[in-house]
Formats: sequence, structure tokens, C-alpha cells
Amino acid sequence: HHRDQKKRESRSSLLHSVGRVTRRWRWFRSKKCVVFDEKNKIPSFPKSGVLIGVDIGGTLSKVVVCISPQVTEEMASNLRKYIEKNNRYGKTGRRDGAFVLSDGTRILCLKYNSERTEDGMKLLKSKNIIGPGVCIGCTGGGAIKFYKSFMESFGLGWTKVDEMQSLVTGLGFLIKNVPQSIFKFKFKTTDVVTGRKEPREREYLRAGDRQGNYPRLVVNCGSGVSILFLEGPTKYTRVGGTSTGGATFYGLARLITGDRKLSFDNALKLARKGDSTKVDLLVGDIYGGHYTKLGLTKDVIAAYFGKLARGNVKSDLKIEDKIAALLKLITYNIGSTAWLYARIYEPTSIIFIGNFLRGNEIAQKRISFMVQTLSKGNMSALFMHREGYYGALGALLHCMDKDGSAKELKTT
Repeated sequence: HHRDQKKRESRSSLLHSVGRVTRRWRWFRSKKCVVFDEKNKIPSFPKSGVLIGVDIGGTLSKVVVCISPQVTEEMASNLRKYIEKNNRYGKTGRRDGAFVLSDGTRILCLKYNSERTEDGMKLLKSKNIIGPGVCIGCTGGGAIKFYKSFMESFGLGWTKVDEMQSLVTGLGFLIKNVPQSIFKFKFKTTDVVTGRKEPREREYLRAGDRQGNYPRLVVNCGSGVSILFLEGPTKYTRVGGTSTGGATFYGLARLITGDRKLSFDNALKLARKGDSTKVDLLVGDIYGGHYTKLGLTKDVIAAYFGKLARGNVKSDLKIEDKIAALLKLITYNIGSTAWLYARIYEPTSIIFIGNFLRGNEIAQKRISFMVQTLSKGNMSALFMHREGYYGALGALLHCMDKDGSAKELKTT
């Protein structure tokens, strides 16, 4: 009887696994997977020694300027001097860091408000630092919108690159080639009784670390959240997402504070000062302590903003407490959604990116905590540096001919 039971359990487990794989295979047949050729290296430089990648978004535009380590042309030299000599360019242009590859190639990052794109073109034209021979890849909605203006200003065109394709390529390049591009948080036990662990300092992954390998789940946290499944460096599929993202937090923060001019940074400052336990209804508030039968500790959230549904709301409740609870609601939702997709697609790693997380360590730690908790410590949430520049870098990497040589743009 015992042996028969073992056989039935084994057969059931096997059928479950086969069914899961079959469902996944059918799903991929029904969806369109994007496949492209990726070169995880800077393409050969044109004679000018300059490669440029541009990501023109709806609000913000990012520019990556790549300069050959063997700068011989005057234009490349002048462009590098202009960028490195200044921190600001025009009314909204800003330098946003730089890094150097092992072969000495310099990559400079800049950003500006997209509405100033044509003004930026005029500025570059007045400085006479962009001309024939420059290789330019462009992505984002502005790649089409501003193409004609760029042609008229410089007599040059650019290589239009698919937005998602650029992001995946740029992300892969950074992970593989640039040190300290990807990190996770180390956890420390903060409550011996409950075993609760909280994220503390960062731990950077080395190039080639297994945790950064394929298959990957990439969670792009912007206004909303889009989730990509990367089977390899040349194949990706959008598998889902959630409409609860950065814009949800920002919009509700303005609504809660009543301040229509509240900046995103100030909203985060309020969240850091607040105490979400004054707003959220916890397991301990309902049961008076731990609910051990279900393995729920007293500090687990039973209902976001649940205490506000009760009649006895504390008089010392502050706006900061509400914003802290709001950020926890958004980030925990992102973390739990990502983990559910990870259960389906079984990736080696979950990488969280996007402008919502840029300089937003409190959100990164909240997401990290949720993934750590749900996976019982078996998987870590990974995060990236140089947030927002993957698309521009990917566009630059696709600015090449099929043989890998850089496209030299000719005058029209």
C-alpha cells in the first residue's frame, strides 16, 4: 500500500511538471517572441570616433555619447571637451555621470526634457560639434517625431531602433561589461522572536555571477509596470505587468497631501519620515499577536490603510504616515506581482529597473523585502545602476551594419 501511494504521488508530480511545461510551450507558441542579433561589445567606431545613442521619451530624453579611446578626429575631441567641461547644457540639459570600459572607451550620460529637443539641436549646431561621420541610434517615440527636424538641422539621419529591443540590449551590455552595474541587498535579522529580516547595505554582483544569468525576469517600473521574460540575450517576451506603478504613487501622494505641485522627491521624503503601522491594519491588530497556525507574525499587513476604516483613528496621524503606507502598498504590490510571474516562468533572477526606482532606495528595499519574504530567502531582487540609460545605450549598440561595422551617416 505504501509503495502504491509513493507511485501515485510520483506520477502526479510528473504529470504536474509535464503539464506546466506544455502550458508554457503552448503559451510561447501563441505569443510573438521578439528575436534580434545582439553584439555585447561596442561596435567598431566610424572615422569620427563618435557613437551616439538617444532615447527620446514622452517627458525625459537620455543621451549616451561613446568616444573612441583612440581620439584622432577634431570633432570627437571637441565633443568630449564640451561635455566634460560643463555640467549643464541649455535650460534643461544635464550631465548625469560617465564610465570607462576596459579598453578605454568613454561613455558619457546626459539627459534633458524632451520638449526641448529642437532647442538642443540648435545648441549643438551652434557649437559645431556634430557632423558627417557620426553614428547615431535613436529609440523612443521621438525617434520618429524629431527625425525630420534633425535631418533639416544637420543634413544627417539616425538609425531608428525598437524601444524594447534597445532596453534589453543595453541592460545585457551593462551586466556583462560594466563592473558594479547590478546589486542586491544584504538582509539582517531585526527580530529574533519572529525571525524578521530587513534589507540593509548593498552587495554588488560580479560579472558572470549566476544570479544575473538567463533566463531573467525584468520588471520595468515606470508610470506603470511591464514585465519581460528574457530566455537569452537575443530573445524576450512581454509576459504581463500591473497598472500600479510610479505614477500611481505620485498621483495619490498629491491627492493625499492636497498639494498639486508636490515634487516626486518631496513625496519620497514624506514617506521616509512616516510610520505606516499607524495606517495599515496588521495581523496583531486583529488577533492581538501572532497567528501561529497560519504562520503569520503580528507585523504582517492584513489590510493596507485598514485602520482608516475603523472609527477610532488616532489623532496623532500625520500625512507622512499616509504617504509611507502608500509607498508600501505600491512597492509590495510590485514585489508580489513579480514573484507570482517568477513562480510561472522560473527565472534565475528577477531584475527591477525603471525611473520609479532611480535614486529611490526606500522603494528598492521594500520590493527586496517582499521578494525575500515570499521566496523564503531562495531568490533575491536585483537592481541596476545608471537607471534610465539602457534604451539609449541599446540604440547605440544597434547603430551598426549586419557585419558589425558602424554606420557612417552621410549628408543628404
